[in-house]
Amino acid sequence: MNLDNQIKHIFREETLFAGIRKPIKTRADLIPRMQAVKDACGDRITGPMVHIFRFDTPVDGYDSEIGFPVSSEVNAADVCTHNLRKMHFLTLLHRGPLSTLRDTTLQIHEHLNKAGLSPELELMEVYHHFDPENQDETLIETRVSFLAWPEVYREQLLRVLGEDLTKDIWQGGEQITPFTRVDERAAWVAASLERLKQYTDQVEQFDILSRVALVRPLEDVLKYKKIYEETSDANQILAIQNENLVDTPSGGFIDPPRYADGILHLSKVAYDRAAYDTASTPEEIRRAYCFCALIREAKAPMVDPIFCYRAAGWARQFWEPILGVEFKQCTITHSILKGDRFCAWDYQIPEVVGEG
Repeated sequence: MNLDNQIKHIFREETLFAGIRKPIKTRADLIPRMQAVKDACGDRITGPMVHIFRFDTPVDGYDSEIGFPVSSEVNAADVCTHNLRKMHFLTLLHRGPLSTLRDTTLQIHEHLNKAGLSPELELMEVYHHFDPENQDETLIETRVSFLAWPEVYREQLLRVLGEDLTKDIWQGGEQITPFTRVDERAAWVAASLERLKQYTDQVEQFDILSRVALVRPLEDVLKYKKIYEETSDANQILAIQNENLVDTPSGGFIDPPRYADGILHLSKVAYDRAAYDTASTPEEIRRAYCFCALIREAKAPMVDPIFCYRAAGWARQFWEPILGVEFKQCTITHSILKGDRFCAWDYQIPEVVGEG
Protein backbone atom coordinates (compact mmCIF):
# COMPACT_ATOMS: atom_id res chain seq x y z
CA MET A 1 0.00 0.00 0.00
CA ASN A 2 1.26 3.49 -0.87
CA LEU A 3 1.46 5.32 2.46
CA ASP A 4 1.35 8.66 0.61
CA ASN A 5 -2.31 7.94 -0.16
CA GLN A 6 -3.27 7.45 3.49
CA ILE A 7 -4.81 10.11 5.69
CA LYS A 8 -2.53 10.90 8.61
CA HIS A 9 -2.87 12.82 11.87
CA ILE A 10 -0.39 15.57 12.70
CA PHE A 11 -0.15 18.10 15.50
CA ARG A 12 1.14 21.59 14.82
CA GLU A 13 3.04 23.18 17.65
CA GLU A 14 2.88 26.95 18.00
CA THR A 15 4.76 28.21 14.94
CA LEU A 16 6.31 31.56 14.04
CA PHE A 17 4.90 32.40 10.60
CA ALA A 18 5.47 35.26 8.16
CA GLY A 19 2.88 35.80 5.46
CA ILE A 20 0.76 38.04 3.31
CA ARG A 21 -2.84 37.89 4.47
CA LYS A 22 -5.26 39.40 1.99
CA PRO A 23 -8.53 38.12 0.52
CA ILE A 24 -8.42 36.41 -2.87
CA LYS A 25 -11.08 35.85 -5.50
CA THR A 26 -9.20 33.05 -7.30
CA ARG A 27 -5.97 31.14 -6.79
CA ALA A 28 -4.39 33.18 -9.57
CA ASP A 29 -4.23 36.05 -7.07
CA LEU A 30 -1.66 34.05 -5.09
CA ILE A 31 0.99 33.76 -7.79
CA PRO A 32 2.62 37.21 -7.43
CA ARG A 33 2.43 36.99 -3.62
CA MET A 34 4.41 33.73 -3.58
CA GLN A 35 7.60 35.31 -4.87
CA ALA A 36 7.10 38.49 -2.85
CA VAL A 37 6.85 36.67 0.46
CA LYS A 38 9.74 34.34 -0.42
CA ASP A 39 11.99 37.31 -1.21
CA ALA A 40 11.00 39.08 2.02
CA CYS A 41 11.65 36.04 4.24
CA GLY A 42 14.95 35.04 2.62
CA ASP A 43 17.27 33.00 4.83
CA ARG A 44 14.84 33.09 7.76
CA ILE A 45 12.62 30.47 6.07
CA THR A 46 12.53 27.21 8.06
CA GLY A 47 10.09 25.12 6.04
CA PRO A 48 8.07 24.86 2.82
CA MET A 49 5.65 27.51 1.63
CA VAL A 50 2.20 27.34 3.25
CA HIS A 51 -1.16 28.67 2.11
CA ILE A 52 -3.90 29.07 4.75
CA PHE A 53 -7.63 29.54 4.25
CA ARG A 54 -9.60 30.85 7.24
CA PHE A 55 -13.37 30.63 7.38
CA ASP A 56 -16.20 32.62 9.00
CA THR A 57 -14.27 35.87 8.76
CA PRO A 58 -15.84 39.05 7.36
CA VAL A 59 -13.97 39.41 4.05
CA ASP A 60 -14.96 39.85 0.42
CA GLY A 61 -13.75 36.67 -1.22
CA TYR A 62 -11.60 34.04 0.50
CA ASP A 63 -9.58 34.85 3.61
CA SER A 64 -6.11 33.84 2.41
CA GLU A 65 -2.59 33.94 3.81
CA ILE A 66 0.51 32.78 1.95
CA GLY A 67 3.86 32.55 3.69
CA PHE A 68 6.55 30.53 5.44
CA PRO A 69 7.50 29.31 8.90
CA VAL A 70 10.43 31.51 9.91
CA SER A 71 13.21 31.64 12.49
CA SER A 72 12.64 35.32 13.37
CA GLU A 73 10.26 38.17 12.62
CA VAL A 74 9.83 39.42 9.08
CA ASN A 75 7.86 42.63 8.68
CA ALA A 76 8.23 44.22 5.27
CA ALA A 77 5.58 45.77 3.01
CA ASP A 78 2.60 43.37 3.06
CA VAL A 79 4.43 40.65 5.01
CA CYS A 80 3.58 40.33 8.71
CA THR A 81 4.84 37.85 11.32
CA HIS A 82 2.68 36.17 13.95
CA ASN A 83 2.29 32.87 15.78
CA LEU A 84 0.11 30.09 14.42
CA ARG A 85 -1.63 28.43 17.37
CA LYS A 86 -1.36 24.79 18.32
CA MET A 87 -3.76 22.73 16.25
CA HIS A 88 -4.61 19.19 15.17
CA PHE A 89 -4.87 18.30 11.47
CA LEU A 90 -5.68 15.39 9.22
CA THR A 91 -3.43 15.47 6.18
CA LEU A 92 -3.29 13.91 2.74
CA LEU A 93 -0.82 14.36 -0.14
CA HIS A 94 -2.14 15.73 -3.41
CA ARG A 95 -0.33 15.11 -6.69
CA GLY A 96 -1.41 16.97 -9.80
CA PRO A 97 -2.97 20.29 -10.78
CA LEU A 98 -4.59 22.74 -8.40
CA SER A 99 -7.89 22.23 -10.21
CA THR A 100 -8.28 18.82 -8.51
CA LEU A 101 -6.92 19.82 -5.08
CA ARG A 102 -10.44 20.22 -3.71
CA ASP A 103 -11.12 16.53 -4.40
CA THR A 104 -8.23 15.61 -2.10
CA THR A 105 -9.53 17.95 0.60
CA LEU A 106 -13.00 16.41 0.35
CA GLN A 107 -11.52 12.96 1.06
CA ILE A 108 -10.38 14.27 4.44
CA HIS A 109 -13.80 15.78 5.14
CA GLU A 110 -15.41 12.42 4.35
CA HIS A 111 -13.14 10.85 6.94
CA LEU A 112 -14.04 13.53 9.49
CA ASN A 113 -17.71 12.65 9.08
CA LYS A 114 -17.03 8.93 9.46
CA ALA A 115 -15.07 9.64 12.63
CA GLY A 116 -17.57 12.18 14.02
CA LEU A 117 -14.98 14.96 14.06
CA SER A 118 -15.83 18.62 13.48
CA PRO A 119 -13.46 20.74 11.37
CA GLU A 120 -11.87 23.85 12.83
CA LEU A 121 -11.98 26.97 10.68
CA GLU A 122 -8.52 26.68 9.13
CA LEU A 123 -7.34 24.81 6.04
CA MET A 124 -3.61 24.57 5.32
CA GLU A 125 -1.90 23.71 2.06
CA VAL A 126 1.81 22.90 2.30
CA TYR A 127 3.55 23.42 -1.04
CA HIS A 128 6.28 20.78 -1.32
CA HIS A 129 6.59 21.34 -5.07
CA PHE A 130 4.76 23.82 -7.25
CA ASP A 131 5.43 25.17 -10.74
CA PRO A 132 2.50 27.28 -11.99
CA GLU A 133 3.61 26.60 -15.58
CA ASN A 134 3.67 22.81 -15.14
CA GLN A 135 1.16 21.78 -12.50
CA ASP A 136 1.17 18.06 -13.34
CA GLU A 137 4.14 17.62 -11.00
CA THR A 138 2.57 19.61 -8.16
CA LEU A 139 2.94 18.07 -4.69
CA ILE A 140 0.81 19.72 -2.02
CA GLU A 141 0.00 18.42 1.44
CA THR A 142 -3.54 19.46 2.28
CA ARG A 143 -4.23 19.74 6.02
CA VAL A 144 -7.75 20.00 7.40
CA SER A 145 -7.88 21.17 11.00
CA PHE A 146 -10.26 19.55 13.46
CA LEU A 147 -11.39 19.89 17.05
CA ALA A 148 -9.54 17.26 19.10
CA TRP A 149 -12.50 16.95 21.49
CA PRO A 150 -11.12 14.29 23.90
CA GLU A 151 -7.84 16.16 24.41
CA VAL A 152 -9.45 19.58 24.90
CA TYR A 153 -12.10 18.03 27.15
CA ARG A 154 -9.39 16.50 29.33
CA GLU A 155 -7.61 19.87 29.63
CA GLN A 156 -10.82 21.47 30.88
CA LEU A 157 -11.53 18.62 33.30
CA LEU A 158 -8.07 19.08 34.79
CA ARG A 159 -8.56 22.84 35.06
CA VAL A 160 -11.84 22.60 36.94
CA LEU A 161 -11.76 19.25 38.76
CA GLY A 162 -8.14 18.22 39.17
CA GLU A 163 -6.21 15.05 38.40
CA ASP A 164 -8.12 12.41 40.41
CA LEU A 165 -11.62 13.17 39.14
CA THR A 166 -10.31 13.70 35.61
CA LYS A 167 -8.80 10.22 35.62
CA ASP A 168 -12.18 8.70 36.47
CA ILE A 169 -14.32 10.84 34.15
CA TRP A 170 -11.97 10.63 31.16
CA GLN A 171 -11.28 6.88 31.45
CA GLY A 172 -11.08 5.24 28.04
CA GLY A 173 -10.24 8.55 26.35
CA GLU A 174 -6.70 7.42 25.59
CA GLN A 175 -8.16 4.82 23.21
CA ILE A 176 -10.11 7.43 21.19
CA THR A 177 -8.06 8.58 18.20
CA PRO A 178 -8.79 10.60 15.05
CA PHE A 179 -9.43 7.24 13.37
CA THR A 180 -12.04 5.99 15.85
CA ARG A 181 -15.39 5.59 14.11
CA VAL A 182 -18.26 7.86 15.02
CA ASP A 183 -20.47 5.37 16.89
CA GLU A 184 -17.64 4.21 19.15
CA ARG A 185 -16.70 7.85 19.76
CA ALA A 186 -20.31 8.78 20.59
CA ALA A 187 -20.59 5.88 23.04
CA TRP A 188 -17.43 7.01 24.86
CA VAL A 189 -18.62 10.63 25.01
CA ALA A 190 -21.98 9.51 26.38
CA ALA A 191 -20.39 7.37 29.10
CA SER A 192 -17.93 10.10 30.05
CA LEU A 193 -20.66 12.72 30.35
CA GLU A 194 -22.64 10.44 32.66
CA ARG A 195 -19.58 10.21 34.90
CA LEU A 196 -19.13 13.98 34.68
CA LYS A 197 -22.69 14.51 35.91
CA GLN A 198 -21.99 12.39 39.00
CA TYR A 199 -19.29 14.78 40.20
CA THR A 200 -20.43 18.22 39.00
CA ASP A 201 -23.26 20.72 39.10
CA GLN A 202 -24.71 22.70 36.20
CA VAL A 203 -22.31 25.61 36.65
CA GLU A 204 -19.26 23.33 36.49
CA GLN A 205 -20.66 21.42 33.51
CA PHE A 206 -21.13 24.68 31.61
CA ASP A 207 -17.66 25.88 32.61
CA ILE A 208 -16.03 22.69 31.34
CA LEU A 209 -18.03 21.84 28.23
CA SER A 210 -18.47 25.36 26.86
CA ARG A 211 -14.66 25.58 26.68
CA VAL A 212 -14.57 22.47 24.48
CA ALA A 213 -15.73 24.27 21.36
CA LEU A 214 -14.38 25.34 18.00
CA VAL A 215 -12.31 28.51 18.21
CA ARG A 216 -14.31 31.45 16.89
CA PRO A 217 -12.58 33.95 14.55
CA LEU A 218 -11.78 37.16 16.41
CA GLU A 219 -12.34 39.20 13.24
CA ASP A 220 -16.03 38.30 13.22
CA VAL A 221 -16.42 39.16 16.91
CA LEU A 222 -14.75 42.56 16.51
CA LYS A 223 -17.07 43.49 13.66
CA TYR A 224 -20.13 43.05 15.86
CA LYS A 225 -18.46 44.49 18.94
CA LYS A 226 -18.09 47.77 17.08
CA ILE A 227 -21.82 47.74 16.27
CA TYR A 228 -22.69 47.11 19.92
CA GLU A 229 -20.43 49.93 21.06
CA GLU A 230 -22.35 52.25 18.72
CA THR A 231 -25.86 51.03 19.61
CA SER A 232 -25.75 49.36 23.07
CA ASP A 233 -28.48 47.08 21.72
CA ALA A 234 -27.99 43.31 21.92
CA ASN A 235 -31.19 42.67 19.98
CA GLN A 236 -29.90 44.70 17.05
CA ILE A 237 -26.85 42.43 16.91
CA LEU A 238 -29.18 39.42 16.79
CA ALA A 239 -31.24 40.97 14.02
CA ILE A 240 -28.14 41.70 11.93
CA GLN A 241 -26.88 38.15 12.46
CA ASN A 242 -30.16 36.74 11.23
CA GLU A 243 -30.15 39.00 8.15
CA ASN A 244 -26.67 37.73 7.27
CA LEU A 245 -27.72 34.09 7.73
CA VAL A 246 -30.96 34.11 5.74
CA ASP A 247 -29.25 33.71 2.36
CA THR A 248 -26.87 30.97 3.53
CA PRO A 249 -27.56 27.20 3.63
CA SER A 250 -28.48 27.71 7.31
CA GLY A 251 -31.38 29.95 6.34
CA GLY A 252 -31.52 32.10 9.48
CA PHE A 253 -32.66 31.30 12.99
CA ILE A 254 -35.47 28.78 13.57
CA ASP A 255 -35.97 29.71 17.21
CA PRO A 256 -35.65 33.53 17.37
CA PRO A 257 -32.83 34.66 19.69
CA ARG A 258 -33.56 37.57 22.01
CA TYR A 259 -32.37 39.53 25.01
CA ALA A 260 -34.73 40.70 27.74
CA ASP A 261 -34.74 41.06 31.52
CA GLY A 262 -31.22 39.76 32.04
CA ILE A 263 -31.68 36.62 29.91
CA LEU A 264 -29.88 36.19 26.59
CA HIS A 265 -31.74 33.41 24.75
CA LEU A 266 -29.75 31.94 21.88
CA SER A 267 -30.17 29.01 19.52
CA LYS A 268 -28.38 27.23 16.72
CA VAL A 269 -29.23 27.56 13.05
CA ALA A 270 -29.64 24.48 10.87
CA TYR A 271 -26.73 22.77 9.15
CA ASP A 272 -28.91 22.29 6.04
CA ARG A 273 -32.08 24.39 6.19
CA ALA A 274 -33.62 22.99 3.02
CA ALA A 275 -33.32 19.42 4.34
CA TYR A 276 -34.47 20.53 7.79
CA ASP A 277 -37.66 22.11 6.46
CA THR A 278 -38.68 18.81 4.84
CA ALA A 279 -37.46 16.51 7.63
CA SER A 280 -40.15 14.51 9.44
CA THR A 281 -38.39 11.86 11.54
CA PRO A 282 -36.09 12.52 14.52
CA GLU A 283 -33.15 11.09 12.56
CA GLU A 284 -33.85 13.31 9.54
CA ILE A 285 -34.16 16.37 11.78
CA ARG A 286 -30.92 15.56 13.59
CA ARG A 287 -28.94 15.00 10.40
CA ALA A 288 -30.25 18.21 8.86
CA TYR A 289 -29.94 20.37 11.97
CA CYS A 290 -26.71 19.49 13.81
CA PHE A 291 -23.42 21.10 12.87
CA CYS A 292 -21.64 18.80 15.31
CA ALA A 293 -20.40 15.84 13.27
CA LEU A 294 -20.50 13.52 16.29
CA ILE A 295 -24.25 13.94 16.78
CA ARG A 296 -25.12 14.42 13.10
CA GLU A 297 -23.29 11.34 11.81
CA ALA A 298 -23.85 8.80 14.61
CA LYS A 299 -26.57 6.21 14.03
CA ALA A 300 -28.37 6.69 17.34
CA PRO A 301 -26.39 8.93 19.71
CA MET A 302 -27.54 8.44 23.31
CA VAL A 303 -25.62 11.50 24.53
CA ASP A 304 -26.82 13.71 27.37
CA PRO A 305 -28.07 17.17 26.30
CA ILE A 306 -25.33 18.81 28.41
CA PHE A 307 -23.17 18.06 25.36
CA CYS A 308 -24.91 21.07 23.81
CA TYR A 309 -22.88 23.32 26.13
CA ARG A 310 -20.32 22.95 23.37
CA ALA A 311 -22.62 24.95 21.06
CA ALA A 312 -23.16 27.44 23.86
CA GLY A 313 -19.38 27.73 24.02
CA TRP A 314 -19.24 28.80 20.37
CA ALA A 315 -21.75 31.55 21.12
CA ARG A 316 -20.06 32.48 24.40
CA GLN A 317 -16.84 33.33 22.51
CA PHE A 318 -18.92 35.81 20.51
CA TRP A 319 -21.01 37.45 23.22
CA GLU A 320 -18.65 37.73 26.17
CA PRO A 321 -16.22 40.17 24.50
CA ILE A 322 -19.09 42.08 22.89
CA LEU A 323 -20.97 42.60 26.15
CA GLY A 324 -17.86 42.80 28.33
CA VAL A 325 -19.14 40.18 30.79
CA GLU A 326 -18.28 36.59 31.71
CA PHE A 327 -21.08 34.05 31.55
CA LYS A 328 -21.30 31.89 34.67
CA GLN A 329 -24.75 30.32 34.30
CA CYS A 330 -26.36 28.76 31.27
CA THR A 331 -29.49 26.59 30.98
CA ILE A 332 -30.15 24.38 27.97
CA THR A 333 -33.81 24.95 27.15
CA HIS A 334 -34.08 22.81 24.00
CA SER A 335 -31.92 20.08 22.49
CA ILE A 336 -32.08 17.70 19.59
CA LEU A 337 -30.67 15.19 22.09
CA LYS A 338 -33.87 15.27 24.14
CA GLY A 339 -36.27 15.17 21.21
CA ASP A 340 -36.71 18.87 20.43
CA ARG A 341 -36.58 20.22 16.89
CA PHE A 342 -33.71 22.62 17.67
CA CYS A 343 -31.09 23.44 20.28
CA ALA A 344 -31.34 26.58 22.43
CA TRP A 345 -30.11 27.91 25.74
CA ASP A 346 -30.39 30.85 28.14
CA TYR A 347 -27.44 32.78 29.51
CA GLN A 348 -28.07 34.59 32.78
CA ILE A 349 -26.34 37.92 32.22
CA PRO A 350 -24.52 39.16 35.34
CA GLU A 351 -24.81 42.87 34.46
CA VAL A 352 -27.23 45.23 32.74
CA VAL A 353 -27.05 44.94 28.95
CA GLY A 354 -28.73 47.13 26.37
CA GLU A 355 -31.85 45.65 24.81
CA GLY A 356 -33.04 48.45 22.57
